[in-house]
Amino acid sequence: MRPGKAAGLCFLGAGLLAGAARAGVWGSQPDIGIMGDYYTNPALVNLPDSAESHADLLLDAPTSYIGDGYKLTLLPSFRWTNAQGYSYLDSPYDHLSVINEFDTGRSVTTLTTTASRDSSLYHDYLLDGSTGVRRDSELADLTWDHHFSERLELNVDGNWTRVLYGEASGTATLTDYKYYSLAPMLSRSTSERGTLTLQATGGRYNSINGRTDSTSVALQAGFTEQLSELWSVTASAGDSRAKNRADVTEIFYLFGIIPVPVSETLRATQNGSIYSITLSRQTERVNLTVVASRQLAPTGFAFLSHEDVYQIKATFLPTLRWSLSGDVHRVTYQQPAENLTGINIDLDYLDLSAAWRWTEHWTLNLSATKVMERYESSRLNLASTGASIEMSRQFDWKSLQ
Repeated sequence: MRPGKAAGLCFLGAGLLAGAARAGVWGSQPDIGIMGDYYTNPALVNLPDSAESHADLLLDAPTSYIGDGYKLTLLPSFRWTNAQGYSYLDSPYDHLSVINEFDTGRSVTTLTTTASRDSSLYHDYLLDGSTGVRRDSELADLTWDHHFSERLELNVDGNWTRVLYGEASGTATLTDYKYYSLAPMLSRSTSERGTLTLQATGGRYNSINGRTDSTSVALQAGFTEQLSELWSVTASAGDSRAKNRADVTEIFYLFGIIPVPVSETLRATQNGSIYSITLSRQTERVNLTVVASRQLAPTGFAFLSHEDVYQIKATFLPTLRWSLSGDVHRVTYQQPAENLTGINIDLDYLDLSAAWRWTEHWTLNLSATKVMERYESSRLNLASTGASIEMSRQFDWKSLQ
């Protein structure tokens, strides 16, 4: 299904659900902005003189409907740019998310559908590797959260994702895929400040061409603790197992001159520990978050990727109008290739930004980024440096009744 058709179904479902409600309130609060930016080597390619500068027009139009026990949220988001194609950081995008939330007292059920067309390149480089191509995606996520008592809670999340990539001008590194997952989690409050959790996850990753697939299971135990009025910690750890299959074809030469294709199926397993630790400190002016995690995740490569993520993120509010923020990431992809030999990619990402709230509705945003990518197999080191300036206007919330 193309994103346009999926978006149409999102709107149709939203309209039917909203029409079924007898009474409620519609409202919207759009945001429009213009942005200019400059990047050296934005596509992270090994070519000289690859700097780019672009101008962008941004539009977000969040719209909501609130009824009795039901909330509908529409999140359309668009970017128009003078960048040609999808091989740039500032490629055009069209996003639409529809969130349906049903509240029945002890239970909350949330259905989220998303359709989008954008680029596989992102400003933080943390989603789809470094090949800049068109990315069409569809997502459906169903979450059920139920409180059995004040202390015991069950959350079940089911997810379906389909991603299609455009043709790469160079060597293709991304594979069209479908991913299904189911993740129930049981939580029990042990005190006013602490909670214990137990989560199981099962998933299946299939390349659209049928050449590769991964089946994964994981089990994690964790806790959340409010250490003090300022500090809190959330942590979990466990084991994961993924079984990978790849159908490959190799060419052998009979008598050294006659090419003979030979097909075979390769199988391998990815076993290991997974974990996630988040430490947070929050005051009136400073928010600090430190994250370390290791997970199996779909990223557009041939199989599920083993990802190590380390992040430090901070926000400082020196005055009522100014906010300063910094974000440092280190990501390591440990990815089996189709021949199951493995590919290791390291990404370092630094972002420094400042926002000045000029008036109640107008905001000026300044940002500087640095990205460094390293392929261990080829010892190839690539880097990009960028800066951007954006002026945006947020309109008042307006009732659509």
